[in-house]
Amino acid sequence: MHRRSLLPLVFVLLASAAACDRRDIAGEAPVPRPADRPAARPAPPPPAPAAAQEREGWIGVVVARESVDVTADSQGRLRAVHVSIGDQVRRGDPIATLDTSLAAQDLEMARSALRGAEADEQRATDEMAEAKARNDRRQKNPDFFSKEDLAEEALRAKTAASALEVARSRAAEQRARVRQLQTSLSRNEVRAPFDGRVAERFADAGAQVGPGTPVVRLISAGDLLVRAAVPPEEARRLTVGTPVTSTVRGLGGLQIPGTIQRIAPEVDAASQMVLIEVHLTPAPEMAGRLQTGLVVDVAAGSQGT
Repeated sequence: MHRRSLLPLVFVLLASAAACDRRDIAGEAPVPRPADRPAARPAPPPPAPAAAQEREGWIGVVVARESVDVTADSQGRLRAVHVSIGDQVRRGDPIATLDTSLAAQDLEMARSALRGAEADEQRATDEMAEAKARNDRRQKNPDFFSKEDLAEEALRAKTAASALEVARSRAAEQRARVRQLQTSLSRNEVRAPFDGRVAERFADAGAQVGPGTPVVRLISAGDLLVRAAVPPEEARRLTVGTPVTSTVRGLGGLQIPGTIQRIAPEVDAASQMVLIEVHLTPAPEMAGRLQTGLVVDVAAGSQGT
């Protein structure tokens, strides 16, 4: 699972929203048309719309507390993907199932190779024992053998010992390969790591995946927060626990109470702003209307003050 950093996205959204505000505030006045009749009076300019009035507070974006790309743990082809965008899942629910028939074939081949490696190891063990015993007999009775014979048997004992080490290494490698494939087969299902909602689906049935391949993006359900950019001089006056109100744009001015939960310890170099996180406490009838990505205006003070 890969957690995605939302900081760059937040600042892009905040910058876009701020630019829209500036365009609304500095909108061009309509060019009056020449009068068709000399006696006609020019109509007074229409009042500035409410959206063009300058908003107070800081621009923020609604985000999920957790956002994770749920990935496959093994190699295989997706047999089925059990969820779609917007689905609610519980921790441990199956997200997708892999077709592990190829992995099962690889496991049989690995087991066959292991049996051959273990046979070679046993053969090398027997040869080592025989060479050692023969060399020990000669070393105990050196007067009955020539120097060339003694040196040759000692060399054979060393060679047999080296061959045994190689055989043991090959067998250990094959055992590890078998264990790896057995583990891979046992992980043929991709499961949800926490309660949440499917925000994006990256793969469909039939796709080839491997360890680390993302299948879906999961965001935490019912636990949204706001990330807002605050000028440094204003951020210095804020503290954790300060009550704030977030006014959601595009939802009829829906106001959500909350408190500041985190304040970044440094100014962002690119935006020259301080990032804060606001924990939202919406009423039950408001919670269902909130979605990640909504732009809000955050103002210090509780609702109605």
